[in-house]
Amino acid sequence: MNISLIKRLFYNIRPYFGRLTLAICFSVIVGAISTSPVPLIQKTFDEIFVEKDFLMLKIIPLALIGLFFIKGVLLYTQNLIVFWISWDLVVSFRQKLFDHIHSLPFSFFEDMEIGQLISRVTGDVAVMQSTVTRLLKEFIQNGVMLVGLLGWVFYLNWRWALMAFIIFPIIILPIANIGRKLKRLSHKGQEVMADLCSTVVESFSGIKVVRAFGLEPNEKKKFSDLNQTHLKIMKKNVKYIEIISPVMEFLSVISAAIILWHGGGKVMTGEVSQGTFIAFIVALFMIYGPLRVLIKNYGSLQIALAGAERVFSILDMDKEKVREGDKELIKFNDCIEFRDVSFSYPSRKGVVLNRINLSVKKGEVLAIVGMSGAGKTTLVDLLFRFHDASEGGIFIDGLDIHEYRLKSLRANLALVTQETFLFDDTIWNNIAFGKEGALEEEIMEAARAAHVDFFVLEMEHGYETKIGERGVKLSGGQKQRIAIARAILRNAPILVLDEATSSLDSTSEKIVQDALHNLMENRTTFVIAHRLSTVKNADRIIVLDKGEIVESGTHESLLVDSKLYLKYYEMQFAK
Repeated sequence: MNISLIKRLFYNIRPYFGRLTLAICFSVIVGAISTSPVPLIQKTFDEIFVEKDFLMLKIIPLALIGLFFIKGVLLYTQNLIVFWISWDLVVSFRQKLFDHIHSLPFSFFEDMEIGQLISRVTGDVAVMQSTVTRLLKEFIQNGVMLVGLLGWVFYLNWRWALMAFIIFPIIILPIANIGRKLKRLSHKGQEVMADLCSTVVESFSGIKVVRAFGLEPNEKKKFSDLNQTHLKIMKKNVKYIEIISPVMEFLSVISAAIILWHGGGKVMTGEVSQGTFIAFIVALFMIYGPLRVLIKNYGSLQIALAGAERVFSILDMDKEKVREGDKELIKFNDCIEFRDVSFSYPSRKGVVLNRINLSVKKGEVLAIVGMSGAGKTTLVDLLFRFHDASEGGIFIDGLDIHEYRLKSLRANLALVTQETFLFDDTIWNNIAFGKEGALEEEIMEAARAAHVDFFVLEMEHGYETKIGERGVKLSGGQKQRIAIARAILRNAPILVLDEATSSLDSTSEKIVQDALHNLMENRTTFVIAHRLSTVKNADRIIVLDKGEIVESGTHESLLVDSKLYLKYYEMQFAK
């Protein structure tokens, strides 16, 4: 068993130590009260019935009622405390995991499936932490009860006790083996569940493509295969967990039968009293209950440990090591420079950018063109510091961007991408995300500048219209205009348009181009685009090929002097 992992799990309970101690005290009392029938039965048969003590005959039933009333109250209170702590821990742990994931390097999200993360944040955390708190309560309560009952059987007749328990060591090895199998099955089950989550996210997010290409049967089969695999794992899981109870019960009956045969003879010969014999048999049967629970909980603990390993595997990942200075980029004044910038992805072979030297003046509109994989998006990603250059540096107003605080750097940048991301919220709030604490008039101005009001005014609920997940209720052009409005509201001096108009039809493009010109006015703009209407008006165009700048100039000069740009123009821009 992984002791260090168990310690780590229980370490998180420390803030609740006071309430948990109270619950543990209640567990001890409840466990002790649960053993009270044993001495009372012995006293009833050996003294009260023999001596015909009618007073004690009245007192003992009342005492039992009182004791078990107290037990019920304490048990209820204890359960409230434990399960409240349990859900507090689940919520806080989910938050901790969610926050940690947001602090991981950008490359983490390129390698990890969203469904896997959903599974760990929701399912694994709940299995891990709620199970541990519940098991802590049950281990203590049943442990106290087991110790108390063992004490009574050895007190009543230690020889019989040894005879009764000689069988139980036989089951220790199989139980340990079952625990290991449960842990492996739980790991596998949680991985399959994560794949199920990924399939659901992928299938429903791409529902338009699925239906357009008639892929419903494929998606259903994929989900069905994973679902059936998970079912098989869970059936095996149940098979191993539930074998414990009948085995324990059978062993208990064997023990009781031996004592019944052996002890019954002693009673009949007068060597042992009836009260001692009956009390011993009752205690022996009562021991089965807590012992069964404790062994079954051992299996549940293995399941919790499997979830913990998956959660801690992410929590143990190093946070993004952001090297940043203490300078604030309050105002962009002069130029942005890329000096001998090279970049390679750690998980991929080859150089993405190779010794890029580029200077962009304040207010300049720079267009970046090139074939897919040339490094266009990576170039602007380095400006946002989604990744850091492998070699060379990027400078803003003469200072390396590492000298600035990351928050202040990104506050001066605005991004509009091809894959417009909108939140499942209202149109108003999606625009307002561009600037924290924005005034109503600022939001309206941004919406008008991006021509969002062109379609919003026709909607029944106007700006309060909920747009659905990723803006599924809107057209591509409408989504893009909301994204542009968000960027206008941000009012950042440096703007990046990454294929910002590629998803628009001709009519929408004419509307959005005006919005883009409003957005680009008096801003330093990086434009990655295939649309001629955006590229040809740029102050300068650079052509990237295999991570290198191979051509640079205006649209007109490149058409005259360039070969590669002319090729792209004929392929993509010429009408």
